[in-house]
Amino acid sequence: MREQKKMRTLKSTGRALLAVLIALAGMGSVQAQEGEVVDKIIAKVDDHIILKSELEQAYINFLASEQARGYDGDARCLLLRSFVESKVLLAMSEIDSVYVDDSRVDYELEQRMQNVIRQFGSEKAIQEAYGKSVEQFMDELRPGIEEQLLIREQENAILSSVTVTPAEVRKFFNQIPKDTLPLYGVEYEVGLIMKKPEPNEAEKERVRKKLLDIRQEALDGGIFEILATTYSEGPTGQAGGNLGWASRGAFDPAYEAGALGLKPGEISMPVESSFGMHLIQLIERRGNEYNSRHIIIKPKATEADLQLAVGFLDSLRNEILADSITFEEAAKQYSDDQGTNSNGGFISGPYGSNRIPASNIDPGLYFAIDAMKEGEISKPESLQVDAETKVARMIYFKRKIPPHRANMNQDYEKLKAATTQMKKARRKISYLAEKMEEVYIQVDPEFNRCGIIKKN
Repeated sequence: MREQKKMRTLKSTGRALLAVLIALAGMGSVQAQEGEVVDKIIAKVDDHIILKSELEQAYINFLASEQARGYDGDARCLLLRSFVESKVLLAMSEIDSVYVDDSRVDYELEQRMQNVIRQFGSEKAIQEAYGKSVEQFMDELRPGIEEQLLIREQENAILSSVTVTPAEVRKFFNQIPKDTLPLYGVEYEVGLIMKKPEPNEAEKERVRKKLLDIRQEALDGGIFEILATTYSEGPTGQAGGNLGWASRGAFDPAYEAGALGLKPGEISMPVESSFGMHLIQLIERRGNEYNSRHIIIKPKATEADLQLAVGFLDSLRNEILADSITFEEAAKQYSDDQGTNSNGGFISGPYGSNRIPASNIDPGLYFAIDAMKEGEISKPESLQVDAETKVARMIYFKRKIPPHRANMNQDYEKLKAATTQMKKARRKISYLAEKMEEVYIQVDPEFNRCGIIKKN
């Protein structure tokens, strides 16, 4: 029963997500019982229309959101104004010749659709619920996604140049009544250096030999895609190893070099990348794009390999303690943690700072630093990051910031972010007020109460 209830909840969430996608893409419509469409255009900005069904779907979504709590204004007017402003930005993007690459639209569409599929559980479940295939939904959603990206690009072009000076931040801070300044809880500055154990040569040779056997099987008449479903350890295995079209620079350099060195239909010798070892089959190539499929097998590190990684970090720790290298330099040069190494090992917090609220810290890491002193670097130890993977890790507990009321010394980055956000909001309001006088806007008399069009 509990599992059935969970599945019902997931499907309900999936339907809500799909409804939002449809509304955003301008697909919503109001249907009469007999199936006739009873929709109408309620606003127009140049050649771009807003349907009543879009507004009603947005209104339903608004009522279910946190934003609706305590809001006592006319929500439909609020939403319609937002729709009109978005269409103004869209119209201006056309005038300013803003362009969004097709590959970016494809990526956004795929990401959103995959999110819905995960919530429903399968593509079949979506088709059963709506009578349409995922491909049909994606074709219908595509124009709306492209519009959203154009609007986003236009807004970025307007606001990207907005900067603030320290004097503006101070002025913003001084305008906040002292008794309303926000209270911040405990925060931490924490750095990490992680080292993935390198599989030994014997293990790599085992994987290489296995891939050569699979390659021979393919050359003897085996179908590559079927072999991928049998042997590949990657997420694309069940899709026959197909990776689809990619531009140069999209994949690991070693993989790309292996793929582009082939003729269509050819199968590579084993290629080692940062993800594992591959057999690659080039399907087709056109210009700087290529379509390929692969079989990947990942060499497994042994416990001895892991201890070598721990020993490496132990030596690195000694160098840091001897001031031969700083923690930040060591993290940038040697850490395998992609989320922190470019930031000198530090976990990034809100507003671009290195300060993390206690509530945002992983429980395991929190208990580790709770046993450390400020300024201390822990001795390296092994860490289980998932069911199959262990890494070596050491922690730098730089400092703990106690609870406090916002101030310029401790919270400059947060105040700077708030000042920038306020300045951008004012820039956008000013821009829209100017452009709404330039583009053609028509609003249905039903919504005259919203005051979207200024009367002369």
